[in-house]
Amino acid sequence: MNDDVNGRDVEARATRRERERGMMRTSATTTATTATTGTGTGRRRQRRAVGTRRTREGAGRARGTTARAMGTRRGGEEPVVMGMTRVVRSVVVGETEGRGREVRARAVLGAGSEEEEEEEGDATGSVAMGRLLLVFVAMAYGTLTVTLKLVFESQGPPTAGVLGGVRGLMTVLCFAPMLASKNSTGGPGDKTGPAFWRSAAELAFWNLGNQGLCNVALLFTDATRVSFFTQASIAFTPFVASLGGDRVSTMTWLGCALAFVGVAILGMDGGTAAAELGGGFNLGDWLAIAGAASYSMYIYRIGSFAKQGFSGQGLQIWKNAFLGVMYGAWALSDVYAYSSGAIGASIPWADWQNWKVWALIAFSAIIPGCVADLTQAKGQETVSASESSVILAGEPLFAALFSAICLGEFLGPMGYLGGALIVTGGLVTAEIFKPKSAAE
Repeated sequence: MNDDVNGRDVEARATRRERERGMMRTSATTTATTATTGTGTGRRRQRRAVGTRRTREGAGRARGTTARAMGTRRGGEEPVVMGMTRVVRSVVVGETEGRGREVRARAVLGAGSEEEEEEEGDATGSVAMGRLLLVFVAMAYGTLTVTLKLVFESQGPPTAGVLGGVRGLMTVLCFAPMLASKNSTGGPGDKTGPAFWRSAAELAFWNLGNQGLCNVALLFTDATRVSFFTQASIAFTPFVASLGGDRVSTMTWLGCALAFVGVAILGMDGGTAAAELGGGFNLGDWLAIAGAASYSMYIYRIGSFAKQGFSGQGLQIWKNAFLGVMYGAWALSDVYAYSSGAIGASIPWADWQNWKVWALIAFSAIIPGCVADLTQAKGQETVSASESSVILAGEPLFAALFSAICLGEFLGPMGYLGGALIVTGGLVTAEIFKPKSAAE
């Protein structure tokens, strides 16, 4: 039994020794492996460090080469030449990009030039069209006095009041679509209310004074003289403006003086009028001059109302409506005077069935009454105010031409001289002859 125990002890010791030896071998292997791994890692790190150092040295040599190529001087001096490689690359790329940009620029400029030429062509065409429209307006306005004179010279003509009433009604019908529109009194930013209606009614009153007096003047004087005297409204406007507190320029006063001289010379001509008064002026001339003064007030008040914030177009639309009502009241008064047997009352319209007279009245209401107003607004969108004044100043000249053709009326030398001075005064008032540098 002791032998068995001893044998087991011996075996246990042997087994323990083997285990210790195995552990020692494992530890040695692990140590060797670790050493080997560390050595490999160290060698790799060493190789990486060497490579990095060589790279830095190469970069340093490259920088040195570049610095020498650039010719950098110490002491803060500027570089003389760029590095050759970069210079070549920059030049090539720069030339390529520059050529591309130049080509693109030329293409853009070429397109822009073509567009500018097209725009200039369109603008030129628009201005030319605007001038033609304003010439038409001057011609249309020049036909008004001639047309109304033809009405009065017909058999059994209407009275001035009936003529104004019928013509005013036709004009209102022309503006009916505008009167029915929602924005007939102006846009959202325009001033409205009771003051708007008072302003429109006042403009209608001054317009009635102008056109109504001219209608009556045609019963006593020539259509050409009435047209020239109406143009003389420019002689009254500066006085009205100065009384209203506005500053009047020297050129305006000069134009005013020329117009007054023209009126005086035109009055000396006499013409073919029937009832002449002293100094060559007749009743029709004085009525036409009074109408010109009323038109001056009309023009001045338009400007005043515009400054107050009213819509100019809205005032014009409703002015025609009020004017139609006023003309209608005048026509009814003529009818009442005749029907009541008033002394000196004329037959309101003896030959009212004459369709030629109806056609003449309709023409006066549609062409110079409505179409001319709208056409003038369109033409002045592209034509300057100064040039517009020059073209529109031809109205009495067209009136003289149409009067000579349709009525056989001719002015004498003094009449044409006076008319020329009136037109010149209008151009001077519009500062046509003022130097551009001074006008600017």
